[in-house]
Parts: sequence; C-alpha cells; structure tokens
Amino acid sequence: MIVALAAAFGSGSGTVAGSSGAAAGSGTSISSGSGARAAQGTRGKARDRSSTAAVQRLARSGFQVRERATDAGSDCAAHSYGQVQEFFRTHPCEAYFRSLLEVREGPAVVLVAIAWVDMPDAEQARRLKALMDRHGTGNLTELSRERGGQRFTGMHYTSAREDTTVINVQAEPVGRTRVAITLARRIVETAG
Repeated sequence: MIVALAAAFGSGSGTVAGSSGAAAGSGTSISSGSGARAAQGTRGKARDRSSTAAVQRLARSGFQVRERATDAGSDCAAHSYGQVQEFFRTHPCEAYFRSLLEVREGPAVVLVAIAWVDMPDAEQARRLKALMDRHGTGNLTELSRERGGQRFTGMHYTSAREDTTVINVQAEPVGRTRVAITLARRIVETAG
C-alpha cells in the first residue's frame, strides 16, 4: 500500500520502507463509495502538490480518509528537526508541501504524514533522502507535531526520490492496538 501512496504522491525510483529519521482540524473527507478518480500525472514539484491523489488512492483501497491539514512553503529549516534541520541550514530547499491524513478501517485509526521537498539539484536531493532514511536523524516536521498532537515514531515509513524532489510517507497508529499497527504497516507497504 505504501507503493500506491508514493505513486499517488509522485514517487519514482529509490523507494525505501522501514524506519525514518523521525523520533518518537477540519478538512476534507472521502470514502471508497465516493466515485472519486485519481488525478492523472503524478510527477511534479512540491510547490505544485496537493494530497488529493493520495486521498483518492486510499479511498479506492477501501479506507475512510480525511485530510486534517496541509502546509506549503520554502523554509525547510524552520519546519524540520534533528540532523535534517542542520542539513537544511546549509542546503536550503526550494519548496515543501506537507499533508496530514487520518485513515480509518473499522475501529483502526492511523495518521499519515506525507512530505514533498524540492531541492536545488539531484545530488542534494539524494543526500537529503539518505539522511532522512536513517532512523533518529530527524525529518520535515509532521503537521501533527507542530500543532501539539501525536508524534510519529518513524516505525512505519517509506520514501522516494524523483529527480530533485524527495517524498516521504509515515503512518502512525492512533492507539497501540494490533489492528491499528497492522493498518499502519499496510499503508506504508502500499506507498512504498
């Protein structure tokens, strides 16, 4: 399922599933009965993004999905933490787009954080992705974390690089039930 999410978010080659550098509102809702179709052409830059394709892809997979928040900008250092923030201080990004989704299946609830980051060149994007993929190194701050909500552990994570754009997807179960943990794992596997 992470593969599908990353595709919906515009991933190319270089997908990694597993742990990330992450440390321990109102919006739109859509369900599989909506008849929504995915947007065509998933490639593009962070500044051109929306989470519509990801929401629709998850809904087509049978999940109830609600977009809780989105944010876009160009100051990645101000919206990151850990070694990733240090990287952005010396290698500024060109743009970022973040989305926070709530995904439900039966009683299970999972928050999904998606981030697209545009770097000036492919080499800087490659280095950023490698750093983000190492557990405990930080990340672009998840919107739930900035708003005083749930933190992401990085245990359900995948990423991809598409030329100068780095995309990462994290899923975090709300509650530690086996069903929610399994759902988080499935979401990441779909995106990867």
